[in-house]
Amino acid sequence: MIGDLIYDATGQSGLNTRVLPDGRVEQSFQHTGKFWGEQVREIATAVSMWRPDGSFSFEVNGYFFTKGGESVSFKGQGVGWPTGAGWKASIRGAAQYWTSSQKLAPANKTIGAFEVEVNEDGTDHVKAWAWK
Repeated sequence: MIGDLIYDATGQSGLNTRVLPDGRVEQSFQHTGKFWGEQVREIATAVSMWRPDGSFSFEVNGYFFTKGGESVSFKGQGVGWPTGAGWKASIRGAAQYWTSSQKLAPANKTIGAFEVEVNEDGTDHVKAWAWK
């Protein structure tokens, strides 16, 4: 069951993009928003593989950093598909989190179900809900 909203952020996808020798695509992105009620900055890198039907699957690794110096690492997987010109896409997936922060400790026992809506220019909006 999908529960409370745990992450809500905006940012930029495709900051650095490269095609790897095996045909996968690597992209970095950054977001700012709130994770478990704390203001955070996110940095992450996703590696995607395009599928014959035009959709893509991916793995993502990244970090959230709070203004107070705490951090959360995460790893996720998902699928996405183009929805228009440029970078415009819809993305869905799930992530797991690790932290030593007492304030953010509930993240250690949470799977986040996330969605990302990417605009044509690469700006995006990401939301994640706790999977209970």
